[in-house]
Amino acid sequence: MLGAKVTMGDALMVTVFSMVVVFITLLIISFILDGFKVMSRENKKSRDDGSTRVSEPDVSSPSSQEDPEELVAVIAAAIAKETSTAIENIRIKTIKRVENNTPVWARVGRQQIEKGIK
Repeated sequence: MLGAKVTMGDALMVTVFSMVVVFITLLIISFILDGFKVMSRENKKSRDDGSTRVSEPDVSSPSSQEDPEELVAVIAAAIAKETSTAIENIRIKTIKRVENNTPVWARVGRQQIEKGIK
């Protein structure tokens, strides 16, 4: 097949064969990862069945008794501290709560950076 002379048909056949091998390999990897997901779910279910969990209080949710003026004062103080400006120079127009979708590892990393921990 591959002698001293390689034709265009031979090159095309090698290319197609190589693409098929790569595609099959990616499918196998995909099935392996799906298997890990299934095993992980089954493992979580078996752990949840035998134990009871104590829910932690949600620190990020606002309480119904929260004073908006106090919240503005705390945010203004934090901004003043971080930017080294006087609180009188800070004007807060609106405060909007955003959903926290950041993974735990990212939050811990940011806190370590803020504290100067490596």
